[in-house]
Amino acid sequence: MVLSRQERERFVLDLYNQGKSTRDIAQEARMSFSAIGAILKKATEENQTYKEQTEKMSQAAHAYKFFSDGKSPVDVAIALNLRQAEVTEFYREYWNLKQLYDLSRVYEESKVILVLL
Repeated sequence: MVLSRQERERFVLDLYNQGKSTRDIAQEARMSFSAIGAILKKATEENQTYKEQTEKMSQAAHAYKFFSDGKSPVDVAIALNLRQAEVTEFYREYWNLKQLYDLSRVYEESKVILVLL
């Protein structure tokens, strides 16, 4: 039976998740150790990216909650251990969520004016 690349990757990951060793996977899937290693590395990287995105979403939700509670950007930066650029991005997103579009537009225009000076 011929498997597509995606099916082979899924098969390797299923075997790995069952606790099979790389040697066992190589025998069962009839693949080289390096091919198996590449599949496992790719899966690990994708999993890490997903975790980072989830964490960022979680930070955004926390930041929005703090802003709605009246906390300042400095308070949010300290509470969530964020840098200024991240807090500013969340604050602008919060303005848009609260439909404060004019405030966001004025902020953007003021940045352009400061660059021109």
